[in-house]
Amino acid sequence: MQEVTIMFYPDRSKPVSLICEVAGNIFAKTKGFMYRSSLPEVYGMFFPFLFSWLRVFWMKNVQFSLDIIFISNDLRVRKICGASADSNIFHKTYWAYGFCKYVVECNRGFCKEHKISIGSKISIGKR
Repeated sequence: MQEVTIMFYPDRSKPVSLICEVAGNIFAKTKGFMYRSSLPEVYGMFFPFLFSWLRVFWMKNVQFSLDIIFISNDLRVRKICGASADSNIFHKTYWAYGFCKYVVECNRGFCKEHKISIGSKISIGKR
């Protein structure tokens, strides 16, 4: 499993890092955090795409709540969605209302706790 470190640079706050598993192929991107029961505090999943486009995510069979962070081509946070754990057969979808090249999923509340907001800059580093 490949991992990267995502650094977030919130306004007027110190940078914060998140260690992310890379969803590097279509199967990993489709599965995401399905069937997992929890996620360590400073870990997440990174979804890189070849080009910017409208990205839609869902919470099918995810047993814990997430922040879904949509990131534009210029490495800025475009939208943050607080997604609740999946609890029924109707799976709510989350999207950024614009083109995104990357998506990061992490524990719900991570962005609020670290003051990450729309426009925050990120960097992607090898682990």
